Amino acid sequence: MKKVNIMLEEWDYTCTDGCCFSYGTKIYLNGKELEHPNPEVDDNSYVGDSVITALLAVLKELCYEVEIDLTFQVELDGTCSE
Repeated sequence: MKKVNIMLEEWDYTCTDGCCFSYGTKIYLNGKELEHPNPEVDDNSYVGDSVITALLAVLKELCYEVEIDLTFQVELDGTCSE
């Protein structure tokens, strides 16, 4: 079995006057910082902020062609807490 090392590096930044705050997650695969799969949309600092983007970045680096199907399922139990 092939072993890979994935490191997630979270960062944040607050400007000097405190009026702005930004944060993100960088991903490293075997010590190499991964590029955002869509660099025209966002830069590497935000590659780990979405599970889909993170998976795309890792699998692309490992030379896989990736197709992701996303579904969203909500289950309601019929009760209401007011």
